[in-house]
Amino acid sequence: MKEEFVEFIGLYEKYRPSKTLWLQQNFQLPINLETHLWIEENVNIPCVNFGNEKVAFVVGKDVLVHLSVMNYFEEDNSVIHPLHFATENEARQWLNGNRDYSKNNTRIKILFEGVDEEGNSIIKIKRPSQDITSTLLSIGHVIEENDFIKSNISKYSKLTKREKEIMVIFSRGFRQQEVADKLFISIETLRTHWKNIKKKLNIKSIADVSKYVNAFDMK
Repeated sequence: MKEEFVEFIGLYEKYRPSKTLWLQQNFQLPINLETHLWIEENVNIPCVNFGNEKVAFVVGKDVLVHLSVMNYFEEDNSVIHPLHFATENEARQWLNGNRDYSKNNTRIKILFEGVDEEGNSIIKIKRPSQDITSTLLSIGHVIEENDFIKSNISKYSKLTKREKEIMVIFSRGFRQQEVADKLFISIETLRTHWKNIKKKLNIKSIADVSKYVNAFDMK
């Protein structure tokens, strides 16, 4: 793969295009952080130096693989800021400055289409193609949250009802004394609960608390 990228950069240096279109339909190779960093240093930065201004990706069939690409750019790790499109035609329209970004109010549709031969449920999501980026990011969030729940369900099950109540109030931004007052307990009792919560969940901050509250729908 690196050899292909090196050849690509050679062409970029020679012709210096201002726009790039990546057709990812058949791309199925998960890219780890090390590869992303190599691409950034040896492909993305040189492309910008050679005049790149706009980059468009056409989403591939393997959604999870494409999400790994999207997440890298969404975290603002790159000198380029691509957009992602459902079709090549839409991508080309944007690259050429002809794409309309007016909001589409069409409601999302989720269809159950039965079970395949391997026993897997087939669920189809229908949403306007211009919403492809937000759709994929939403799917990525659901997958990430599901993985978090599976990894931490045993820890969560150790919490008492009172500890869960405390976590919910903490997640709303209240200070320790305010939480104690709301629950009609002493600050010392609250601190004991907080110490036990941190120990059971192996967490250190309120941000960690919010992650549990959201993932396990504790509100």
